Amino acid sequence: MTGLSILQAPPFIIVFSYFLTATLFGFLLSIFEIYMAFKHTLFLPTIVHLYTLGFALFTMFGALFQMLPVVAGAVIKNPKPKVALSYALLITGIPTLLYGFYTGRFLLLGSFITYTGILYTSLLMLYHLLGIKSFTPTSRGMKFSLVFLLLGATAGFYRVLSYYGYLPAFEENLIIHYSILLFGWIGLLIASVSFQVVEMFFITESYGKRFSMNYPIMVLLFLPLSFLGGFFSLPLSLLFIIYSLMTLKRLIRRGRKMEDYTLYFWYLGQISLIFSAILLVFKERFLIQFLFFYAVFFTSIIMGMMYRIIPFLVWFHMSNEGRANIPLMSEVIPPERIKLSFYLHLAWVVLTSIAYVLGDFYVVASFIHFISSFLLLYNIYTGGILYFKTQP
Repeated sequence: MTGLSILQAPPFIIVFSYFLTATLFGFLLSIFEIYMAFKHTLFLPTIVHLYTLGFALFTMFGALFQMLPVVAGAVIKNPKPKVALSYALLITGIPTLLYGFYTGRFLLLGSFITYTGILYTSLLMLYHLLGIKSFTPTSRGMKFSLVFLLLGATAGFYRVLSYYGYLPAFEENLIIHYSILLFGWIGLLIASVSFQVVEMFFITESYGKRFSMNYPIMVLLFLPLSFLGGFFSLPLSLLFIIYSLMTLKRLIRRGRKMEDYTLYFWYLGQISLIFSAILLVFKERFLIQFLFFYAVFFTSIIMGMMYRIIPFLVWFHMSNEGRANIPLMSEVIPPERIKLSFYLHLAWVVLTSIAYVLGDFYVVASFIHFISSFLLLYNIYTGGILYFKTQP
């Protein structure tokens, strides 16, 4: 627990609202996958943004509102109205943007509101983070990842404006947009958070200080090279592979050997990151497979983190408020349901991978994902709602 200031944690409703909304988007995503499977088509922009904006962005913003004061000491005073504005912009803008990708209508409006929400939330967090010296790799990585989010979102908004003829278009814009957001925002943030939580959650040896503190700088150096494609992506690919192998090594050699299915989400996520990083070098030929394994990487890590964070926060806030009949963390979300959730998630990954090879099983895989996504939504809702059901 070194370096944590858990008494500065924000109200539970903030994190729970973002996590629950993310799982709802994940459930809607699975329904859309069933629709695509029956239509035998792929609506790539819509499905990619369902993963990255609907599921990942909401989860990561929710986690950051929790971690900024606790991990970095960046306390946002009177957070509820500030967070409410962030949530209102995103919950309005992202569905409008997704509708725009699918239909071509309201795309500019949706992108403007979403970009405004990202801009406001990122600057709010950076304002509180930049005034604090980064003593830990996690707090330093947060700063860099938020800057990357701003750059990637700006590139995406630029692309929409150029589509409507308001700005000149250039071919490399799309590659810059998704590369920055996938590796500079999502990948860097997950790695930076793992430098603290892997050791804390699973009782492992710490990451090397030199590697973890300089990881954001290495991403900054190698990411622009990847815009050129092909083997220019190799340095970035190797960087993430090294991170993943270091993480797997620590998880395998962990001190706490109790059965914990949140750990298996981390195993699956890190192995998928290795596959995705290899495919990054050949993404001109295997773009869909690269995106799929990268999605498996961050969705697996997010699920494992959610199943850890929600039980802890329910227990912590109820304990801190001095309530009676406080549930154990294992009672907030029972381990049996986490185990089932993992195996359903794994089945979806395996069946979808087989489908890419055989050209079949897409419908079956999408239905498995539907059940898996519903179970995640159910688990997060029923776990979090315990806090509100027992309020004095």
